[in-house]
Amino acid sequence: MASVFSGRAGRLAGIWAADQAQNNYNQQQGTLAEGRDNSLSAIDSGRTSSLAALGQGYGAAVPEYQAAIDRFDPWTEAGKSALTTYQNSLGQNGAEGNAAAVAQFQASPGYQYQVDQATDAVARKASALGALGSGNTMQAITDRAANLANQDYGGWQDRLNGLSNTGLQATGQQANIQQGLGNLYAQQGRDQSNVYTNAAGQEAGIYTGYANSNAGALGTLGQTIIGAGTGALMAGQTAAQNRLNFGMGLANLGASLFGSAMGAKKVA
Repeated sequence: MASVFSGRAGRLAGIWAADQAQNNYNQQQGTLAEGRDNSLSAIDSGRTSSLAALGQGYGAAVPEYQAAIDRFDPWTEAGKSALTTYQNSLGQNGAEGNAAAVAQFQASPGYQYQVDQATDAVARKASALGALGSGNTMQAITDRAANLANQDYGGWQDRLNGLSNTGLQATGQQANIQQGLGNLYAQQGRDQSNVYTNAAGQEAGIYTGYANSNAGALGTLGQTIIGAGTGALMAGQTAAQNRLNFGMGLANLGASLFGSAMGAKKVA
């Protein structure tokens, strides 16, 4: 049984309280760390899933953009070829280019019919005038045929120019789609950045909460240990006071007994 004069019981109680507080703190630390790790793992998993979903979605969209661009290729290629031939026909690429354009030129299906009709008309008129075989008649037939040839060649140039413009329009459509594809990649970058930013903010919140909880638990532990130490100290002080009081009581009792004995001796 603990003595009121030793203070041992108070000291043991203080030590037990401090040990319990330390054990509770350790358990709380384990729980906090587990919660922190689970939260961080969930954030990491969510970030990975979000990035994968973004990659899958944008990855599926990119081929569609590219396919749309490719559909205009026949018109862009035809327009490019027509532009080169048109420039050759205008002599912009030199004599060699012009010769290549002339070699490519094919008279329109109705060209020969128009020539035949025009020259026959000139011949009939000259025949009516009795000048069918004259030099003027032959020159008139030649001039009429040359004019028709120039008209046919000019019409071919117009068609080349029209085809090159069609290619230009197709190229513009491709450029618009390319711009859309570029915007898509830019949006993907922004979305990915948002995923990382949000995850980083969540992780920062987890670490901040963990630090605050840890600081609170550590403060509670400190207060408990201080309280336990104070209690043990008070128990020791109380025991010392009890010993002092007991000693003083014994001294007073001894003095009283001594006084009584001396008084009795005098009477005798």
